[in-house]
Amino acid sequence: MIFRSSGIAGDRDLDCEASIESEFDALIARALAAGWSEDEVANALLSLAQTRIEASRADNFAGADLPGGRLSH
Repeated sequence: MIFRSSGIAGDRDLDCEASIESEFDALIARALAAGWSEDEVANALLSLAQTRIEASRADNFAGADLPGGRLSH
């Protein structure tokens, strides 16, 4: 089920989490069924999330062309 954000800035992270939780759980179930351990799955997900964050930050940094290091949007 896909939920939409309430529009309240503080709720967006929680809304996003609720929106993708079932797919996240299904991904974990598939990995466990394929024979990976809970620790292996958790470490892989953490690594993938960290890589995504670093890539996003690098993309944002590349777009920083305003004085004072502010990002252009």
